[in-house]
Amino acid sequence: MLCATDLSVAGVDCAAQLYRNAVFTEPQAEFSPYDQIFIVIECDGLTAGEQVMHANWIHENRGLIRSNKHEFIQEADGKRSVYFWFKLLRRGPLASTLLNKDFHEENFGQWVVEVYLNAEPLLAREFSIIP
Repeated sequence: MLCATDLSVAGVDCAAQLYRNAVFTEPQAEFSPYDQIFIVIECDGLTAGEQVMHANWIHENRGLIRSNKHEFIQEADGKRSVYFWFKLLRRGPLASTLLNKDFHEENFGQWVVEVYLNAEPLLAREFSIIP
C-alpha cells in the first residue's frame, strides 16, 4: 500500500484533494456513508501522448473495493485535471428496512485511494467513512 504522500513520476508533479460532492469547494478527510467521494488530481509536467491514470479505493480491512481507469491523450506538454469518484452501495430496500441499517458496517473505517499514472505510483490520500 502506498503512503499518503505525493510521489514524482518522470517529472510529473501532482496534487490531490478529496471532496464530498462535485462542487469541489471544501477538501475533506472524513465522510458520511451517504456522501459521494471525489478525488481531484491536478497534474503539471505531463508529456504529450497517451496516458492512463488508475485510482484504487482500498479499505483497511477488506482490501481493494473498487478500481477506476481513465485513459486520455495529452495533446501538448503541460497540465491536466482528472477526477474519480466513489460511493458506498446501500443495502437493498428490504434488508435496509428489516435491519434498520442502510449500509454494511464493515465498509466504515479507514480507507486510502491510491492513484497511478501509466502503472507508476503517483499519490495516495487517506480518508475515513464514519456512520
